[in-house]
Amino acid sequence: METQVRTPQMVFMQPQRLVVPLFQRPYVWNEENQWEPFWNDIVRLADRVLNRPPDKHHPHFLGAVVLQQVQRQTGQMQERTIIDGQQRLTTLQLLLDALHAELISVGALPPAMRIEPLVTNAEPFCSKPEDRFKVWPTNRDRPAFNAVMGAKPPVDYDAIGYREERMVEAHRFFSEQARDWLALSGPEAVGARATAIETVVRELLQVVVIDLTHRRERPGDLRNVERSRGSAHRRRPNQELHFSAADGSGHQR
Repeated sequence: METQVRTPQMVFMQPQRLVVPLFQRPYVWNEENQWEPFWNDIVRLADRVLNRPPDKHHPHFLGAVVLQQVQRQTGQMQERTIIDGQQRLTTLQLLLDALHAELISVGALPPAMRIEPLVTNAEPFCSKPEDRFKVWPTNRDRPAFNAVMGAKPPVDYDAIGYREERMVEAHRFFSEQARDWLALSGPEAVGARATAIETVVRELLQVVVIDLTHRRERPGDLRNVERSRGSAHRRRPNQELHFSAADGSGHQR
């Protein structure tokens, strides 16, 4: 069992599949309780980076996720089961993909290229179409997730369908918010704003990743780990924490 604090860059950069088990509930996060507070925290950080680039900025802590390694044959892409934290990881993927599309739309190609490997596994590592996705949701959510995450920028949400699905709504929300924020100071400032927000979503968000590395380790064993390593979960000074509440029901999966 390993417990580490990770940024999205660290979590998603390597070729891998993070799979949501079929028994877990579908994606349920919404604009009022999760997406909007999360986006507001991102913008707050991005404004700080934009106005004071050399400063050391405190990261935004998202909470914890629990992953279970899956035995794979040598040469196959690494795979983990998401035991806890699928709402967080799925939201991060929807955010990153929506922002990636908006960065391409405004011509901010270097920031877009730095985000792309966080949402897409390179083709040489993929043996089937869905292998390109870093996170793979439950059966209930897969059609909508595949449609919106596989859409080419600029994303035509009306053509995608699944308009009432939470994943499409989340992707559209982050896309619209990113578009408005990037354009806020006019065309001459788009490049600087693109770099600032890309820096935030790659490097200034943090999750505690609890990695169950052996079959004998069970999610129930986490109680002792959380007691002994509780400091990793505590809020640090000046650290944002609005996104750490999962879905308002006390469940984080």
